[in-house]
Amino acid sequence: MAMVSGAKRRRGLEEEQEEDEDRISRLPDGVLGDIVTLLPTNDGARTQVLSSRWRHIWRSAPLNIDLDIDPDYPLGAHNVTEGVISRILSAHQGPCRRFSIPEHYLLYRDLRVTSLDGWLESPALDRLQELEFHYGRPHSSNLAPLPPPPASVHRFSSTLRAVSFGGCGFADGNNASGLHFPVLKQLSLSDVKFSETSLRALLSACPVLQSLLLRGSIGLSRVQIASPTLRSIGVRSNHGRVILRQLIIEDAPCLERLLCFDYLGITISVISAPELLVLGPLSDRSPRLEFGTTVIQGGSGFVSLKMVLHSVKVLSLFEERLSLDVVIEFMKCFPYLERQEWQGRKMCGVVSTGILLALLIFI
Repeated sequence: MAMVSGAKRRRGLEEEQEEDEDRISRLPDGVLGDIVTLLPTNDGARTQVLSSRWRHIWRSAPLNIDLDIDPDYPLGAHNVTEGVISRILSAHQGPCRRFSIPEHYLLYRDLRVTSLDGWLESPALDRLQELEFHYGRPHSSNLAPLPPPPASVHRFSSTLRAVSFGGCGFADGNNASGLHFPVLKQLSLSDVKFSETSLRALLSACPVLQSLLLRGSIGLSRVQIASPTLRSIGVRSNHGRVILRQLIIEDAPCLERLLCFDYLGITISVISAPELLVLGPLSDRSPRLEFGTTVIQGGSGFVSLKMVLHSVKVLSLFEERLSLDVVIEFMKCFPYLERQEWQGRKMCGVVSTGILLALLIFI
């Protein structure tokens, strides 16, 4: 009996030791679900083999369905059929946090836009927080109107925090005027078509919007923005028949970041952005930037810096021919830089760290 009791005690001590070592499994289901959600999908699914404690976590954890693909391997996501997506949505017991359909997926599989609308009607997406879809960029010779965004987007108005619309059209009187996103903070528009009034209606429907990305064609040659909440605005390279020629930031009292990604042929005029902290990357492919009498012209190397911009603390500059005179002009215009990135393939004169420090001190 004494031997049996001793064995039981040893087993009990071993079980207690295992419990002490596996502290992660002792966390609440909600915390474990958040951990699993942050893992890649395959790794999250494999957590079911860890122990019986983990088996139900994957099925009830917030789900991220993200078919985004590697641009170097564009057919990777297309191996996921529409049937697989439908089965995941019907079988998963927990909520879905993110749903992302990349560019060309629907076109490649010859799916109608109603397929996306059907997926978005799934109860698994009831409290969706992030939505990203792109119908695909049609051939340049195709003059057919772009399809509108899915009607089912309306049902996520109270939960969406980030949305990316791609390859769809917002004409006057359709979905743009009826959309309302009271908690949306991030908005991306890629290869879409807007009228001036429909874009204004969409931005007005996002009262707490903080980040706006304009990518490719948006169907307008001129956009004027006045927003009390935007903290970041970005523009990215141009594709499409209607080229955005002018972006006017009329009034953005909270704007901190203006990001320009190789977008030639556009002029960005900043009328009022008193809190602007981050600017760039500026290069020979950057837009023409106008800050009052200060003009920074990408592509031609022309720089006319006639006023001091005190708020900018971070500046990224990339020029094919980065000369010392250009560096000096920029540092005169931005005297309060705390971080600067100077890059150039051809240096006209040597710009050393010591020279830059001297300029910071004496200019």
